[in-house]
Amino acid sequence: MDYKISERAKKVTLGTAVLGLIFLIIGFFQQKDFVYAKKVDDHSVELLYNGHADVETQNQLKETIISKMHGYHLEFHDSMHAVDHSSDSNHEEAHSHSEEDNHHGPTFKWLVHIGHAAHGDDHANTGSHESGADMLVDMANSGDVSFFDQGFRRFWSNLLVNGFFFFGIALGALFYLALHYATESGWGVVLLRIFEGIMSAMPIGMAALLIVFIVGTFGGHHIYAWMDSHILDPNSSHFDPIIYGKKAYLNIPFFWIRVAAYFTTFLLFLRWFKKKSKEEDEIGGTKIHFTMYRRAALFLVFFAVFSSTMSWDFIMSIDAHWFSTLFGWYVFSGIWLSGMIMVMMITLYLRKGGYLPFVNESHIHDVGKFMFALSFLWSYLWFSQFMLIWYSNIPEEVIYFTERINNYNILFFGTFIVNFFFPMVFFMSRDTKRSAGFLIVIGMLIFIGHWFDVFNMIMPGTLFDQWELGLLELGMFMMFLGIFVYSVLNSLSKAPLLLKNHPFLEESKHHEY
Repeated sequence: MDYKISERAKKVTLGTAVLGLIFLIIGFFQQKDFVYAKKVDDHSVELLYNGHADVETQNQLKETIISKMHGYHLEFHDSMHAVDHSSDSNHEEAHSHSEEDNHHGPTFKWLVHIGHAAHGDDHANTGSHESGADMLVDMANSGDVSFFDQGFRRFWSNLLVNGFFFFGIALGALFYLALHYATESGWGVVLLRIFEGIMSAMPIGMAALLIVFIVGTFGGHHIYAWMDSHILDPNSSHFDPIIYGKKAYLNIPFFWIRVAAYFTTFLLFLRWFKKKSKEEDEIGGTKIHFTMYRRAALFLVFFAVFSSTMSWDFIMSIDAHWFSTLFGWYVFSGIWLSGMIMVMMITLYLRKGGYLPFVNESHIHDVGKFMFALSFLWSYLWFSQFMLIWYSNIPEEVIYFTERINNYNILFFGTFIVNFFFPMVFFMSRDTKRSAGFLIVIGMLIFIGHWFDVFNMIMPGTLFDQWELGLLELGMFMMFLGIFVYSVLNSLSKAPLLLKNHPFLEESKHHEY
C-alpha cells in the first residue's frame, strides 16, 4: 500500500512548526546578555562580560547602571588588561571564562568605584545596611544589569544545536542504510524505505548549519573563536598561542573545503541510493543490488573519516583549547541512536495506519534492540571520555567538564541518567522492546535526552553560564521537529513503502523469531 500524507499529518507537523516559529520569535526578543559582578570591597565592584559587545553597547550598559544606582557616585575604570585568574568560591566560573573563553569577541572588564550616597537621596534614607557594592552585585546576579544580546549568541547557538541534531538524525539513517547493504542484511528490507525517507530530510539540517557557518565566517557571531583574525595575530591583545598552534587545521579556507567535502559526499550518496532503489523496483534482478553493496562499502569508508572530523569541526572546535580522541565516536553513537529512534517512531506511526503490513513484531523488536544497544554504547563512551579526562586532571582538558559541572550540573548528569537508566531498565525485557507504548514513551525520552546532549556539547562553549531554557529553545526545537517530520512523511509519499524487487524481500517478510 502506497502512503499518502494525510491532511491531519500536515496540520500536526506544519502546525507544530508554525507554533514553534511563534515561540521562537517571542523568545528571540527576550535574549539578554548578563554581566558578572564580583565585590572587591564595600566601595568597589569588578564587572566582567565575555562576549561581543561594541563601545556603544558598553556605554548603554554604563547608563543603565548609573540610572539604577542613582544617588551613588560611580567611576568606571577599564581593567581588561589586569584580569585576575585566581579562583573565587562565588565567581569561579567568571574567572574560568576570563582564562579560557575570553576570545569569543570583544570583552570588557571594569572596576567600578562606588562613592557614598548623596545626602537626602532615597538610598541614604532607606535604613538599609546594604552597601552600594552589594546592591550592584545583586543587580548583576539577578539580571537587572544586562542588555539585549547584540551578537544574538543564544539564537545562533540554538540554531547550531538544532541544525546539527536533525542533520545527525538524517545522517544516522543514511549510515544504517549503507550498513544494511554492505552487510547484505535481510531482516530490515521492509524498513528500508523508512530509512530513505528520514535521510531525505538531511538538507534541512545542512541549511541551518551552512547559515551558522556563513554568518560566523563574516563575523556575525563568535561561536568559533578561531575564526577571529585577532586570535591568530601575535601583535593583538586577543592573541591565543594555543589556537595559533592549530591554525594549519583550524582556518577558514580549509574549514570550508572540509564542509564542502562532507555535505557534497553525503548528498551524492543519498541521491544515488534513492535513485538506485527506485530503479531496482522497476528492473529487478541482482545487478543493482550488488552495485549498491559495493557503493555502500565505499560510503562507509568516507563516513568513518568524515563522521569524526566533522564532529571536530562543527562542535569540538568551539572549545578550541580542548580535545578528546573519543569525541568522534561519542558524537557518532548519538547520531546513530537518534536516527534509529526516528525510524522506530515513523514505523510505529505508519504501522498503526495500516501502511506496513509486512512489518511484524520481530522487526519492531530488532529496531528496539538497536535502541537498547546503542544507548549502552553512547553511555560507555560518555563515561569513558569523562572518566579518563577527569582522572588525568590536566587543566586544559578538564576545563571542558569543569564548565559543564559548575554551570550545567543538572543537565549534564541528568542527560546521562535519562539516556542510560531508562533504556537499561525498560528495554532489558524482550516484551517491552515489542510494546508500542513503551517504545514511544521511552523512545521520546531518549530522543529529547540526546537533544540535550547536543545542547550540552555546544552551549557551555558559546553561552558559558548564561544559558536558558525558554521560548527560544522550545520554539526552535518545535519548528525543526515539525518541518523535519513533515519532510520525512512527504518523501515517503513519493515512492512505494515496500521495495518490490529486493533480493532479500521474502526473507524480510517472513522474519520471525
